[in-house]
Amino acid sequence: DMLKTEELVLPPMDPLVLYSISLHKYANDMTEMIRVAELATETNLIPPKDAAPPMPVRPEIDIRHKRNNLNYMPKDCTPFTCGWDVEIPELSEIVVKKLLSKSVATLFAHVGFETTHQSVMDVLTDVLESFFQKFCHKFVEVVDDEEKGKNTGFPHVIEKVLVETGMGGVKGLDDYYSNRVVKYVSVLQKRCEELNDHYVLLLIPKSNSPIDKFSKIVRVKVEEDKDIMEIHNSEVHFASLEGEPSLLETGYQLLNSLEAA
Repeated sequence: DMLKTEELVLPPMDPLVLYSISLHKYANDMTEMIRVAELATETNLIPPKDAAPPMPVRPEIDIRHKRNNLNYMPKDCTPFTCGWDVEIPELSEIVVKKLLSKSVATLFAHVGFETTHQSVMDVLTDVLESFFQKFCHKFVEVVDDEEKGKNTGFPHVIEKVLVETGMGGVKGLDDYYSNRVVKYVSVLQKRCEELNDHYVLLLIPKSNSPIDKFSKIVRVKVEEDKDIMEIHNSEVHFASLEGEPSLLETGYQLLNSLEAA
């Protein structure tokens, strides 16, 4: 039964998908904050603590299907799952295009894309529309075969359609959601936490205590073939000792003290 209505309230989008989009934005913002903070620390400036945005909070997911003590999930019967006639809202072609376009934009933002051209969105929307049309036609075809008594070889019509359209059945959908949404969100969370920790380290002031030129270790290299001693230390330069007997004597005293040690 088709139901015509002027207003249709759609259910909210998946909270984890929306959360992943906010994590992508946070990671981009923190990457820019770290870049600015590193430039500031090079000039001995400390970035402000409150400049970084707060990390998004993971939403609480209300699990609709809960298992009992025997690890058994009770069957949740609805008019739709039982095959009863339900009222189906009729959507115009314009509304369908908008919904598909919004879904495409949301999913690509979920994997990290921020901008695109309208022509790209139009092509992807047409591809998604074509897939759903193919899916629905396949569903009608399998239902007709089942009503004619043909053995589909699957426990349910939807399972056969999902497999033959390349989605791997119901378990394939569940595996995809577990990997590309749930686990993907965990990876994004860890990355954002690492960026936040790195920014916090940049807020710690570095102590620039004066270092005496002669306080560093002076490595003395003695060549076996020649009785010439070379000093290798970037902080100590004796290139100007030529023609300066007093400075030259001081240098030899330093070498003698090092040998005695």
